[in-house]
This record gives sequence, C-alpha cells and structure tokens, in this order.
Amino acid sequence: MRRARPVADPGGIELPPGAVVIADLHLDAARADGHEAFLEFLRGVSARPALLILGDLFDAWVGPAHGRLPGAKLILAALRRASDSGVAISLVPGNRDFLLDSNFTDSTGARLFPEGVRAVLPSGERILFLHGDELCTLDLGYQRLKRVVRSAPVRWLAPRLPDALALGIARRLRRASTSAVQHKPALTKRQQEAEVRARAALASADTVICGHAHEFRDERLVPGPRWIVLDAFLGPRDMLLVGAAGGLEPGSSRIFRGTATA
Repeated sequence: MRRARPVADPGGIELPPGAVVIADLHLDAARADGHEAFLEFLRGVSARPALLILGDLFDAWVGPAHGRLPGAKLILAALRRASDSGVAISLVPGNRDFLLDSNFTDSTGARLFPEGVRAVLPSGERILFLHGDELCTLDLGYQRLKRVVRSAPVRWLAPRLPDALALGIARRLRRASTSAVQHKPALTKRQQEAEVRARAALASADTVICGHAHEFRDERLVPGPRWIVLDAFLGPRDMLLVGAAGGLEPGSSRIFRGTATA
C-alpha cells in the first residue's frame, strides 16, 4: 500500500529559453584543485538567463565548517560571479548537501528549494524537478535516516558544531554511506516509477526531471509523465537546455567547457 505521508509542495521558478539544468557534481569542498571543469562551465553559462542544479553540488556539506574549506570558497565565489553576471541560480539540495542553508544563499545569490521545484516552460510543459533520492522508496532504512538527519534539531545543531567535529562526522557518514550502498540489493537502490507517477500527479506535472542515479534516462511512463534522469556532471548527457522553442534539449555540458562546439 502506498504511504499516506504528504509531500511538501515545491516552489516555482522561471526557466526561459537558454536556461541550463545540471545535477550531481560532487565537488570536494576541501580541495582547491580539481574544479577546473566546473569553473569553466560556469564561465560558459555566464550569459545564460538561468541555471538549475539538481543536488549534490558538493560531495559533502555539514554547514559553515565546509564553507570555510578552500574548495568551497572557490566554488562559492564562482557561483557569486555567475549570479552577479545575471544568471538566476537555483539549487535543489541533494542527499550529500541537504544542509545547505542561508549561509550558502548569502554567499552565492542562489535560491534553495529543498522540496524540489516546479517550472512551466515557454512550450507550456509543466516540469517537476527533484534531486531523485526521494524516488528510492524501497530503501526504507535510508528514508528513515533521511527524515532524522533533515529534522529541525539536526538543522539547528549542525552549524553550531566546532569545525573539526563537524568535518569528522561528515567523513564518518560518508564512509558509512559508501559501505551501505555497496551492500544494498539493486532493487532497493532503484528509483521507483510508482513514486515518479505519484509526485507528478501531486504537482500536476507533465515531466519529472532528477539526478541521483548518475545514469541518463528519458522515457514516457505509460501511464504517467515523461521521466528524465541526468548523467552526473561530465557524463555524456549531463545537461538539459531550454531551447529557443521553449522545449527541453538533452545534451552535454562540454558545449560550455570549450571541448565541443554547440
């Protein structure tokens, strides 16, 4: 039987022609190197009207402790430059960076949408954007843990922890998560079509778009919505463009990274 737990209503944004959608960058907040591809990508989209990131911008984030690390400072500054250039940046937090908060938005000028976000494209297509971990409804242990770590007490405590303690907890959680994923059955980890249909119906969406699975998918559920899953950043189909006619165009972020032509 399907769960009766209500799903929070996501907010809405505008995605005009030229807008860009990506997901799952998994940037290392601790390292000041290794971010060249993303920095080049941000420079490439600086003339675009909007950028939507569908979670896991960072590989781990526990709050201000991560924001003070060299890699995070570099990324936050680059996002601020893009925002100041006129790019409307929105982010749906993922399972790795769900503790992004007002410190992040103040630093970057981005908007956060923890429950996902809706958009109506110029073509009239109604889209629901999610990170994608909420679609893994058979992973009951993860979903229970998710409710705990995203609870109000944890959100209050995380930014108040000493940096060394916060970063140590993040490392231990990251190792535990990697180990747990390796030992879970494939079906348990899989995003579920029934949940895609349910969330599309609740949001009156024609299309559901997410990341998290790191493997491109573009199919029409019968019955149900169109369902698109993006590759992780740097994968072959890691990006969506809103085309001149207002529809979605899957593609590669390489067109903004100087390694391919549009």
